[in-house]
Amino acid sequence: MAARLRRAALLAVLAWIMLRYGTRLPITQFFSWSAILIAILAIVLAGKGVAGLQEAGILGVVPLTGVPRIQMLGLFPTTETVLAQLVVLAILVGGFWLNRRSAVLET
Repeated sequence: MAARLRRAALLAVLAWIMLRYGTRLPITQFFSWSAILIAILAIVLAGKGVAGLQEAGILGVVPLTGVPRIQMLGLFPTTETVLAQLVVLAILVGGFWLNRRSAVLET
């Protein structure tokens, strides 16, 4: 219950800050940074999702040497998790590249 109250208070403070200073915030810069954060989150969730499927026994596990286990970043020392994260990273890089290219062509 206390954790929920802290989260609600934090959300209220963030909402107040955004409403108070929102007129000074450049919207294009805001969306650029939020897109980057969501892209990072997609990579982390891909790794955690594959690791969850491995723990459930749905996917096999092929250990990968030399890769540290950093659960907070969704990085697990298995070929499947690293491969999934690399695929998501490639898709994101391609998407950001296409977006930048179309923006340059429009100007």
